[in-house]
Amino acid sequence: MFDFMWKKKRLNNAAHRLFCDVIEQSRFTTFYQNFDVEDTLDGRFDIMAIHMSIILYKLDQHKEFEDAKVVKRIIQEIMFDNLDLSLREIGVGDLGVGKKIKVMAEAFYGRMKVYQALFENKSYDKMAETLKRNLYRGAEIENKILSGMTKYVYYQCDKIINQPIEQILKGNITFLSPDGEA
Repeated sequence: MFDFMWKKKRLNNAAHRLFCDVIEQSRFTTFYQNFDVEDTLDGRFDIMAIHMSIILYKLDQHKEFEDAKVVKRIIQEIMFDNLDLSLREIGVGDLGVGKKIKVMAEAFYGRMKVYQALFENKSYDKMAETLKRNLYRGAEIENKILSGMTKYVYYQCDKIINQPIEQILKGNITFLSPDGEA
């Protein structure tokens, strides 16, 4: 009789664990020290957007599972709640938060759409252009660093895609370290 309540709680917990893993992954100093991503709100947002795009791409690959759709919805809600809280913590007033969240949502979904199309096509050149435009905000970046970040994104995507959906729906995911270690 109460299975639906347990299921909802289980999926909510799984989405929270996945989001916490995304945030933990996005905090690796390697991104900011070795891959020259700006250690700012924008830089951290873009690193998070890449990892969220990969997880959402994985969940989209399994639309036949109702739980995948639910976890996808919940993890996005968690992400925007977290962004809202982060903006408030840095002092953005109540009236400004909604506007900033709208801009962030448009930026996230625009990036996600492009990244996910590139996950399908595996065009290293186009991914490098996209990362230069979004992650590096058009700044000049060494080809070696841009190439390394592009490889990281594709390796990470392959790592996540090859994980069993059943484990991800339990909130269990394994990311590659940006240093190349599992």
